Amino acid sequence: MFLNIGLIFNIGLLLYFKYFNFFYEGFFKVLNLFGLESDYNTLKILLPLGISFFTFQTLGYLIDVYNEEVKPTSNLLQFSVFIAFFPKILSGPIERAKSLIPQVEKKRIFSYEVFTDGLRQILWGLFAKMVIAEKCAEIVNPIFENYENQSGSLLLIGAFFYAIQLYADFSGYSNMAIGVSKLFGLQLMRNFATPFFSTNISDYWRKWHISLTTWMMDYVFTPLSFTLRSYQKKGLVISIIVTFILVGFWHGANWTFIFYGLLHGLYFIPLVYSGKMNKSQIVAKGKLIPSFIELFKMLTLFVLIMLTDVFFRANTITEAFNYIASIFSYSLFKFPNELLSSSYLIGLVLLAFFILVEWKHRERHHDFEISNYNIIIRWSSYIIIFLLILFFGKSSETFIYFQF
Repeated sequence: MFLNIGLIFNIGLLLYFKYFNFFYEGFFKVLNLFGLESDYNTLKILLPLGISFFTFQTLGYLIDVYNEEVKPTSNLLQFSVFIAFFPKILSGPIERAKSLIPQVEKKRIFSYEVFTDGLRQILWGLFAKMVIAEKCAEIVNPIFENYENQSGSLLLIGAFFYAIQLYADFSGYSNMAIGVSKLFGLQLMRNFATPFFSTNISDYWRKWHISLTTWMMDYVFTPLSFTLRSYQKKGLVISIIVTFILVGFWHGANWTFIFYGLLHGLYFIPLVYSGKMNKSQIVAKGKLIPSFIELFKMLTLFVLIMLTDVFFRANTITEAFNYIASIFSYSLFKFPNELLSSSYLIGLVLLAFFILVEWKHRERHHDFEISNYNIIIRWSSYIIIFLLILFFGKSSETFIYFQF
């Protein structure tokens, strides 16, 4: 009974604040389709900060307590820290009770190594957001806002830079949140593990927004696939598609997000029927350069992700389809003169540096884990990153995931 009350209360709050107008408008649009014309006004609902993140944490806590996977805490302050710990409240990671509450309960001991590692992660997060994401936004915004009048080649470049912007923006926030938490002696879960170096869609989602993916796998996919196990691979496909539709819908009350999730779910079908739902892997592990096949798979997957991200950025599904259709036109083979401008060239150089550092550290716990480097290399790296932020950093764009 208490579980059901908790689920209804938390899901009800999320549905009201985030999705009420979506369903409300949809209801009247259905009436209009049947000739029942009605005027309606949407409510002006203020969205509570971080509601998608702290609601999922509360739901996970309720389910885990019910399943006796964690013991309920009797300390209101410790529970409140778990729900509303400030570094993660706005954009995650979505923490689990069994991981964070025990850390809050015990006395924390200062660790110089953990503290300095947190500072490194904050520095890299600032670079990813203020330099890479902001530079990408500078290129992306004019292209998407006036896509009807752009060449196919420029639209392709816009899609490319948006995929990088989305990653740098969100992974930058996650690194800062995790880094700040380390300063307080708390370890949040990793949220990104160089996902663009994946070779298939399954591995990509094991490395992209890890806290959301694992939450959905544990509380939606697993019970659903168990229920549909008698349908074998068809049941597995249905479970994956439903899970990813919900992943898309979690991002916002818009059909573009639902379609975004649907597409990602459909991308799993070949893997399911080929039996290649492999575990997470590190490309070219222990090697400097990937093999030709690995590189081809990475680039192919990136192009697929890049084009799908257009639905994430567009205002409507029609707008996204028009954008993609405009890419695949004769103007796709027209050389974009904008590519020779200083803004684009600087952006490409900074992006190349960003990708090289992430590739170098793809086997480490985070993207800027350089604790085992000698002191000259470490401090040279700090100074270089600091100067890049100083000369190229901006803060004109809010974090993309603040809207969720």
